Amino acid sequence: MKTDNTSQPDAEILAKYLCGEMNEVEERAFMEEISASEQKLIMLETMKKQWSAIEGYTDNRKPDTSKAWNKLHARLEDDNLIPAKATAGRNKLMPILLRVAAVVLVLIATAVVIFMSQKSETLPPAEMVKLNTVNESNTLVKTLTDGSVIYIAQNSMFSFPKEFETGSRNVGLNGEAFFDIASNPAKPFIIETDEAFIQVLGTAFNVKTQNGNGFELVVDRGKVKVTLKKDPSHSEFVTAGEKISTVKNSLVKTKQSPADANTWYRQRMHFKDESLLNIISVLNRNFNTTFVVGDKQTGDRKLTVTFSNETAATMTELICMTLNLKSQTINGSVVLSDKNTRQH
Repeated sequence: MKTDNTSQPDAEILAKYLCGEMNEVEERAFMEEISASEQKLIMLETMKKQWSAIEGYTDNRKPDTSKAWNKLHARLEDDNLIPAKATAGRNKLMPILLRVAAVVLVLIATAVVIFMSQKSETLPPAEMVKLNTVNESNTLVKTLTDGSVIYIAQNSMFSFPKEFETGSRNVGLNGEAFFDIASNPAKPFIIETDEAFIQVLGTAFNVKTQNGNGFELVVDRGKVKVTLKKDPSHSEFVTAGEKISTVKNSLVKTKQSPADANTWYRQRMHFKDESLLNIISVLNRNFNTTFVVGDKQTGDRKLTVTFSNETAATMTELICMTLNLKSQTINGSVVLSDKNTRQH
């Protein structure tokens, strides 16, 4: 065995150690030499773990090392690549070479097992939900699982996962939508369009795409990062009151006047099979309303409804009639609850 700290342990001695065929004196000497090199010690511990992993692998199709070695030796012998002395001593070397071959085969098998294990543990892509508003005459309002609210315009396609992945929140848009994103610094919200990637943490902005023929983003509040898909090195940060557009495969940023503020998404809001709690949350943030639910069960009830410039009183009446609820004004808030529930 070489004593140079940068060299690897001799294959024969290593195989003998892993197979448990060393006596006490040999093992002590082996460990003393290995311990003198941190690199060798790390390598040995790694190989011991790999060896243990293979011993625990229950696949019955284990490699026949004797057959493999005999086949390799015969091939080398036919090609005159083995000296006569080596051939004569073949029987003597066989146990040693078998152990070396076993170590090699073990490491190969370990790699396969680890690869297959990692492959089986890889999660499938998140299942995407697609909302198509081609046949809609209203703005479709969708509250995502993270609390973000998306207002999807007519003739648009919005796609999102049922559950967001651990590190980010990825969605897709073709058309126009207004985004009111729930803040989560540890989990960026990323929108993919035909022409750009939009990354946000918590903000509100309007995005309009034209099937690859144009892109426009206007920030209502917060800060947004826009990156061109054709040229990822080209990115721009857009803040409240600014607009960014694509012009000849480049990003152009301009100021947005208050008179051009986006209000289209509030005109005719359509909720489809949304919980009452999500609906009143959207109404409260967009209108001068203070709806609350009397209990969780009432808040979880689903509702499909459209609001078109209604007053708070009309909204209250529409919700109560649809879900058979009652309303009471308590401390300035309109409390919606089941008719059989008593208020305290």
